[in-house]
Amino acid sequence: MNRITLLALLALGAFFANLGFAQEAKTLDATGKFTKSNQRYGAVIFTDDADKMKYYGFNDGVKKKVGDMLNKKVKLKAKIKKKEGAKITLMTYIISVKPVK
Repeated sequence: MNRITLLALLALGAFFANLGFAQEAKTLDATGKFTKSNQRYGAVIFTDDADKMKYYGFNDGVKKKVGDMLNKKVKLKAKIKKKEGAKITLMTYIISVKPVK
C-alpha cells in the first residue's frame, strides 16, 4: 500500500511540474514582412504591420516555407510560442504564407 501511495504522489508531482514548463502554441494570423537576421543563426524575422511585434523563426521548416518571400508583404498564418521570461516570441510552424498584392 505504501508503494502505491508513493508512486501516486510521484506521478502527481511530475504532472504538476510539467504544467508550467510547456506553453501551448497560439495561432498568429497577420500581415507583415519577413527579413533575414544578421546574426549567425540565420533566423527569419516576421514583423507584424499592425503592432510591429517581431516573431523569430529558427527551424528549417519555417525558413523553407518563407523561401523567396523575404522583404515582401505577406499574409501569414502560423503557430507561435512565447515562454515565460523569454525576450522573443518563436514561430514554430507556418500553416500558410501568401504574398499580398
